Amino acid sequence: MLTPRQSSRLASTCKRCIKSSRSRPYSTQPNNPPPPPPTSGAAKLTTRRLISLHGPEAPKFLQGIITNNLRADSRSGFYAAFLTAPGKVLNDVFVYPTFGSKWHDEANKSEDQGYLVEVDADDASFLFKHIKRHKLRAKLALRLLDEGELDVWNAWKDDDRWTAHSQGVSEDGTISLTDCRAPGLGQRILIPSSSSGSGVVGNTAALDGLEEAPLSAYTIRRYLRGVPEGQKEIPREETLPMNANIDLMKGIDFKKGCYIGQELTIRTHHTGVVRRRILPVSIYDPTTGPPEKLEYDSSFALPTPDRDTDIRKDGKRKPATGKLIGSVGNIGLGMCRLEHMTDLVVSGQPSPFTLEDKFTVQAMEQNLGVKAFVPDWIRGQIRGPKIQKRVE
Repeated sequence: MLTPRQSSRLASTCKRCIKSSRSRPYSTQPNNPPPPPPTSGAAKLTTRRLISLHGPEAPKFLQGIITNNLRADSRSGFYAAFLTAPGKVLNDVFVYPTFGSKWHDEANKSEDQGYLVEVDADDASFLFKHIKRHKLRAKLALRLLDEGELDVWNAWKDDDRWTAHSQGVSEDGTISLTDCRAPGLGQRILIPSSSSGSGVVGNTAALDGLEEAPLSAYTIRRYLRGVPEGQKEIPREETLPMNANIDLMKGIDFKKGCYIGQELTIRTHHTGVVRRRILPVSIYDPTTGPPEKLEYDSSFALPTPDRDTDIRKDGKRKPATGKLIGSVGNIGLGMCRLEHMTDLVVSGQPSPFTLEDKFTVQAMEQNLGVKAFVPDWIRGQIRGPKIQKRVE
């Protein structure tokens, strides 16, 4: 309840001043983007966590609940996803075979095959319960690793080309895999916490003395390539794997046997049309016009749009053509309607897109320009519409 002094003060204050005082903390919030990523470096992925499975039936069990094909005799890691029964994404993950590594010998002390499942740290407990619920009587041991027991690192060298042959368990027992989701993402390496330091990463041959970079450097590199990761960018039980490009990022084997969520995934792949996909986007000042190419600008000073903000066609009062799902400075990821925001043609219907079209997203009561880009690795895998010929 207001005191008489507070009531008189409020009565003497005009509505314009009250409105401006409420909006001031938001309207004056600065945008301070991180520096651009170095050409070579290594970033500790604090947003990821690991789940351990090992036992005689671990390969068979995992094969039945993930989207990618798992070969029991392979020591190469891979990208995959867990799906719901209706085919929506639960979690995007990396799977690392551990047999033959130092960590497997010390932690599992078993001759049976073992695996580490890398998942979003905020969702690790949920996925652990999901796996445990399906375990039933399968002969395997399941454990959620303690934080810091093994750290996940991403290492990249712009002048070096890692291939699928450079992954697996190395001679010194280090576990790694090549991140094949998009070109140039480098390697993911699992390292005990005591092996990493600050500044230059040391005591680990896998990182080869690379300069330690912040997590933002890894995020910027992902965004420039149009690669989503984790449940903030791939909302759990809301997104189809094709919408998140998991099929294009080599996370689905369409020839493997049954797994949870396979029916809708296979049917969409063979007969459906994927109209929405996650693409990299550039955010710009609409007074300067859209950029010609996708580049990160560390001097970008405009406000940052909120996550899940609608992307709309400029000057049109129509349904949203996309949604911003994450951004750093002037770049981000957007769930885009392909035929409305790009020149891609995915259906037999006429495309409404023209090169003159402009799109906007709102940030702190200010409209900013948004332009979607189609990376070459995505464009080369998008199938054109099947035109049915009429039989005369």
